[in-house]
Amino acid sequence: MLKASLHIHIQGDPEDYLNYTGFDVLDRAHKLGYEVIAFTCHHRVVMTPEFQEHAKKLDILLITGVELNLGGDIVVLNASPEIERLKTPDDLRQYRLAHPEIFIMAAHPFFPVRKWCLQERIHDCIDIFDAIEHCWFYSKLINLNKKAQALAKKHNLPYIATADLHLLSEIRGNHVLIDAEKNIESVLEALRQGKFKSVAKPQGIFQMFWTFAKMQAIGFSSFLPWAPPHIPFQHEKFHRQHQTKSKSRSQKTSISRRI
Repeated sequence: MLKASLHIHIQGDPEDYLNYTGFDVLDRAHKLGYEVIAFTCHHRVVMTPEFQEHAKKLDILLITGVELNLGGDIVVLNASPEIERLKTPDDLRQYRLAHPEIFIMAAHPFFPVRKWCLQERIHDCIDIFDAIEHCWFYSKLINLNKKAQALAKKHNLPYIATADLHLLSEIRGNHVLIDAEKNIESVLEALRQGKFKSVAKPQGIFQMFWTFAKMQAIGFSSFLPWAPPHIPFQHEKFHRQHQTKSKSRSQKTSISRRI
């Protein structure tokens, strides 16, 4: 079983200011036993040769992905940059006809913010989805995932737990264990066939809102004069020197400079 986290935002995301890099995610994921990771920044397919190289060194399967807003947030895995031009669910429906290799997941569809969530509009485009997301933000008393779970059951769609990562420490949270070989085609096919186990548990209400508050605080920290600049990714053009390094990479860099 492959331990996987399939909805991850990293520094350079065009929409969110984040204080950790893709290298940080890969390093932390490796320590926690993850074998499959998907970077899913807003509006941009993010993949660089350096990310691929670092993932390979850590024996992590790194999947390209993106979170598109097409009237609500939709996560697409195994995506290429050309997908960024799509504007509507109908565009995505047509696109997948030529690209059956992609995997489409409705992100937090019934959460209350209409700008980011499809809400009732998902019923008009349910045919495009391979899966429904089981979002981390829920407790026993407040659970906005219930309607998503019912929708997944009604349409016999996989219900996939994700971290929707905006805070590095939370990578230890919601994830899936996938019964597949360690390659993209096998992983996505196993998800389609339901050959996985979602690992998720409700949070305490205080913990849930405290985690959300910390995520917002990081965004506000971007206005501090000493905060690193927010430089959105431009595919392969985003160089490593524009990112803060993970601790292990910083140590290696400082040692090489002394030598």
